[in-house]
Amino acid sequence: MKKQIILTIIIAIILAFLIFKTTYHEEMNILTLGDGLAKGMTMYNVLGYSYNDYLRDYYEENSILRDYITEFASIDETTTTLINKINTNYQLKPSNLTIQQAISKAKIITICIGMEQLNNLKNIKAKDIDNYLKEMDQLLQKIRIFNKKQIILLSLYKTTKLKTEDINNINKTLNEISHKYQITFLDISYITNNNEYYFNPKNFYLNYKGHREIFKLIKDNLQ
Repeated sequence: MKKQIILTIIIAIILAFLIFKTTYHEEMNILTLGDGLAKGMTMYNVLGYSYNDYLRDYYEENSILRDYITEFASIDETTTTLINKINTNYQLKPSNLTIQQAISKAKIITICIGMEQLNNLKNIKAKDIDNYLKEMDQLLQKIRIFNKKQIILLSLYKTTKLKTEDINNINKTLNEISHKYQITFLDISYITNNNEYYFNPKNFYLNYKGHREIFKLIKDNLQ
């Protein structure tokens, strides 16, 4: 009789554990870093729906989103300013959340930076691209120090200023840097080559359809 009671307790514990494993989902902290594309900026200088917002919705629908932090992204963000934010441990007001805290707590970090930085130059020179790639290496290394979970970096893409050859070389190097720090690199060129995803093909800001397609690509590559 005593053995039966012990066996029943063991079975109950095992069943409870299995139920917990199949129903429990760790709550997510999503951190977005980058420039206007990360914020969902449009050619009308107003914020629209970004791929990050679609990612937030995805986790909210599954009731596992804890925090969605977008305040560290900035429309005019550059690799230089973002590195400086991390070095000085930039703090949000009034929450007092620091960028190092946000990076370390995030389950997923998305990064999209460089489109504003390069396209806002009057003339993009080889040294500008080299400096951008050098700082991207520094940036990803710093972020990886604080976070060991999934970091997703989006590629750059062709514009009236950034030609195909330049983009291919930039993205090749970004892919190599990402691999070095075990970061998920997603080439979005096949999406951005479609004029359907722009408000105006002469402006590099994407419409909500383009952002939705980027979200789908991110979702397909979630770990």
